[in-house]
Amino acid sequence: MMIKKKRIKFFHIKILILVFTMIIVGVGGYVYTARQFNVIATFNPVARSVGSRMVDYRTRNYSFVETDHFIIKYDEGISKEILDLAKTTAEDKYKEVVQVFQYAPKNKVMMILYNDAEKLKRNTMLSGSDKPPMGVYYGDTIHILDPTLWIKDEENIENIFYSEGPILHELVHLLTDHVARGNFPLWFTEGVSLYFEYKIDGYEWGRGMDVDTDQYNLGNLTNNFHELDQYFAYTQSFRIIKDFVDQHGIEALMDLLRDLGKGQDFKTYNDLFKGEG
Repeated sequence: MMIKKKRIKFFHIKILILVFTMIIVGVGGYVYTARQFNVIATFNPVARSVGSRMVDYRTRNYSFVETDHFIIKYDEGISKEILDLAKTTAEDKYKEVVQVFQYAPKNKVMMILYNDAEKLKRNTMLSGSDKPPMGVYYGDTIHILDPTLWIKDEENIENIFYSEGPILHELVHLLTDHVARGNFPLWFTEGVSLYFEYKIDGYEWGRGMDVDTDQYNLGNLTNNFHELDQYFAYTQSFRIIKDFVDQHGIEALMDLLRDLGKGQDFKTYNDLFKGEG
């Protein structure tokens, strides 16, 4: 596929109105940084739409290519090799995840590749953070930092990015958000994304780690996620989802997501999860 420089049509919006709207409804995303995650906030459909328009406006001059299921924007520092790697990885992960979810977005998924970490942080409302993330789900868009900036092993960059990179994790965030319409606590979406890393890529978060389940119980994860040690919090989140799937099956998890999307109160399912508080 030839790389063409184009401009994607975008809504003519007034930025001040959008910023005000974002403050009113609240906007968030999901961050993937060096195998350490930090959830910003949970999307609701209105906030997702507003965030999407803001991202589209800020990247209106980026070049882009299209694949079967993605529109991939990229800044000028992204090489053809990295662009091709992202295209292949995204399509492969998409096919596997959509098959399990039995859901595919109506429109192509927007993904943006950045060679500049500051641009990524600015476009995802993370300007105040110190450490640049490898990946972010924000504004109904998957944001990915050029792997040449964070993978030290240059000879194995393709294998590492494909099997350990952030695209799968952020894509699962997007699908979970779409199906459940943001109707879930933060620990849940992280647990689901980590479970799919385990299921598809074979990566087990926190393997062999002892977690104090009295401290990292369901109540604490739900109400105090940001105040907890993130590595332990994500480990316990992953294990709760894995235990649920081991006991009830993956289709039960998908049914739960669909019920949440219809407005079912998440607390209804608390007794189904181990480690509840």
